[in-house]
Amino acid sequence: MRIWLLILACAAMTSCTLGVQYPYSKVAEQRLLDQVLAGALVPDGEDMMYLTPAFESQLHQRIDPSWPAPRRLAELRKFLFADDELDIRYHNGVTRTAMETYAARSGNCLSLTNLFVVTARSLGINANFQQVDIRPTWGQKGSLTIRYEHVVAAGHLPNGLRYVVDFLPDAVFAEFDVAPSADRDALSMYYSNKGAEQLLKGDQMGAIHYLQQAVRLSPDSSSAWTNMGAAQRRAGNLELAEFSYLQALQRSQQNLSALNNLAALYDAQGRVRDAEKIAKRVERYRRRNPYYHFLLANLFFDAGQFIEAELLLHEAIRLKGDDPSFYRALALTYAELGDERQERRMRQRANRLGGSDPVTLDPGLSHRFRVDRSDTNEGAIARFQNRSQ
Repeated sequence: MRIWLLILACAAMTSCTLGVQYPYSKVAEQRLLDQVLAGALVPDGEDMMYLTPAFESQLHQRIDPSWPAPRRLAELRKFLFADDELDIRYHNGVTRTAMETYAARSGNCLSLTNLFVVTARSLGINANFQQVDIRPTWGQKGSLTIRYEHVVAAGHLPNGLRYVVDFLPDAVFAEFDVAPSADRDALSMYYSNKGAEQLLKGDQMGAIHYLQQAVRLSPDSSSAWTNMGAAQRRAGNLELAEFSYLQALQRSQQNLSALNNLAALYDAQGRVRDAEKIAKRVERYRRRNPYYHFLLANLFFDAGQFIEAELLLHEAIRLKGDDPSFYRALALTYAELGDERQERRMRQRANRLGGSDPVTLDPGLSHRFRVDRSDTNEGAIARFQNRSQ
């Protein structure tokens, strides 16, 4: 499970700038900010990065901190994830602390990344959280639509190599930024995830409590503010929901999730003109966003409406012709339509773009591992490796 950004209607990311009026004076802004964050305290017993002395002792008995860093890294991957050792696995479930992930032997991408980072640091290995851009994906839980984000572990080795450990088998992401995410931002992601999970359970106040921590830790996080808006709206605090969505847009004018939620809020309040103005703007940008067409195509495909899916996928390709996932989806659509020749053509195009079907992970490990040169921007990224070196 990736980082959950709750939205109330489907919306995709875009690179366009969206202008929304910010109506608050400094005095009004401070009043609303105080209300949003009132009573925010760190929950007891939730140290995301804590390792018990017993587990740390077990770790150091298995892996000698004096070994060379590449060996420590390889052995840590085996210790945590090999099926004949701890066998900790990816699972699209709740967000857990490091020790909860160890106890459950499973976790989502943030949980597994957290466990890996803190154990690597315990062994003296350079390790950090790293947010990465992936192809936008969505999920549905009742009336809530969820847009997913992704985080990986990354670090540098003394031999000049940079490594990435990725716990999402089907993720396709571009080169990540050189600067890692700060630990406090990772902790903010943790609380934002926990807030989203509480909201999905129907616990609005529990969600707000967690999201207060997320916003306090990372006040510039547009995602955390969007989740806060969703929680405040579900709790019936419409003024604070609007304020939260506008805070999200102040931090990222590209946050269509917040913008679309704001339109839905205005519509629910009877502010039809404001809602329509935003909704029209959202629709214009959606039409120019290939991933929105891709999302709709998937919905039509799942409903068995393959002709409509085909048309939408062709539009996605017209807007962005270099994403192999579009061609893979079109190949599946042609297979359902019985057009074997077009199915082969689409698979060939996906392969030419480097988009062959995702490789099945080695059964002994639950992640992908890649290495590249950290001291140069030249040269190709080394291939993902599914086994320890």
